[in-house]
Amino acid sequence: MAERVKLTKTTVDKIPFAEKGKQIDYYDSELPAFGVRVSATSKTYFVRKWINGKLTRVTLGRHGVIYADVARKLAGDATTELRKGVDVNLEKAKSRIRGITLSEIFTKFLATRNALKPRTIEHYSDDINRHLADWLKKPIAEISKEMIAKKHTKLAESAGEASANSAMRTFRAVYNFARSYTDNNIPDNPVQRLSQTRQWYKVVRRSNFLKPHELKHWYDAVQKIPNTVIRDYLLLTVFTGLRKQEGLQLKWSSVDMKDRSFTIIDTKNGKPHQLPMSNYLHILFKGLQKQKVNEYVFPGTGEAGHLVEPRKQMDFIARRTLLTVNGVEKEDELTKKMAKDPDGILPGISFMLHDLRRTFITIAESIDISYAALKRLLNHSDGNDVTGGYLQITTDRLREPMELISVKLFELMTAATIPPTKETTP
Repeated sequence: MAERVKLTKTTVDKIPFAEKGKQIDYYDSELPAFGVRVSATSKTYFVRKWINGKLTRVTLGRHGVIYADVARKLAGDATTELRKGVDVNLEKAKSRIRGITLSEIFTKFLATRNALKPRTIEHYSDDINRHLADWLKKPIAEISKEMIAKKHTKLAESAGEASANSAMRTFRAVYNFARSYTDNNIPDNPVQRLSQTRQWYKVVRRSNFLKPHELKHWYDAVQKIPNTVIRDYLLLTVFTGLRKQEGLQLKWSSVDMKDRSFTIIDTKNGKPHQLPMSNYLHILFKGLQKQKVNEYVFPGTGEAGHLVEPRKQMDFIARRTLLTVNGVEKEDELTKKMAKDPDGILPGISFMLHDLRRTFITIAESIDISYAALKRLLNHSDGNDVTGGYLQITTDRLREPMELISVKLFELMTAATIPPTKETTP
């Protein structure tokens, strides 16, 4: 039978700790439902009451954090709530759930997404940790529709409309996870406001590519890049149509020089993508092989071990082509020409890496490469194309289309025609 004593700070201090593995309850002699549970390491106040035929225990706090006088008052409040039929434990749990922060739930969100690729995690993290950094310590349930609307507008002004949309889509996904995680004990997703008010920005999909008349200027500028690894990465990208990370993370273990082919393992659609080398590409790979320093075809000096997006060199190309498209070689010559005819100055060639993929596609289409071969070269998913799902085009069957595309690109870049069977040094 549980002991009854007048629970005060002094009496609870004097109660000895229980033996290891045991718990002893001491009840208050004045407030029968109020007690303290003593274990080998702690003394914890509680109130216990029969409510609607169910014995309910509510933990009030540990002795030392609170003392008997405070615990006694909390016990009285909890007893009143229990008599009203309120499940105090459930309400406390809900309160803890409602207090979970954006940072905490985002960590749990990522932990459940085992199939996410590193670049997707990086994208989500950038949206949350950079664009929504001031909300990280805020309970996610307290982020309102009004806050979403204001943040969306502010992000569009500071980071661009596409970034604003992206951040809100990521937040929407995390909030939906939070709703599930909390058994819907937080409000409806506040990002609904953007749809209800038609606030989403209509971002026009980029369609930039290097025009045929720009290719020689671009190629000449690329040839002047001192870092040959970066130079060859840009050339590989435009001569294969690879996505940015597919080229940056390409490893020598995926390159077969004897077979004149290479394989992209980590692809957007999850399917390994084998491509043949044209004669031009074979020479390019041989040059890179001579400079091999680690497992990556395009090694870098950073922690990743491979090259990262070469923004400085892309800016260099834009500056260099600004000169050449205007028929000058030096900055002072351009300055003089601008002074004479400011409206006649042509812009340099600014580009994103994905523009090189679009350039490859455009050139391939211009020489009537079959749709099936082009789709296979680009590793586009068959989607709902039933016929495409049955049509299998081997790597060997892609050699001729790849060679034709390389020849056409080289012709446009150098104003020189080369036979498809002759290797040409990049």
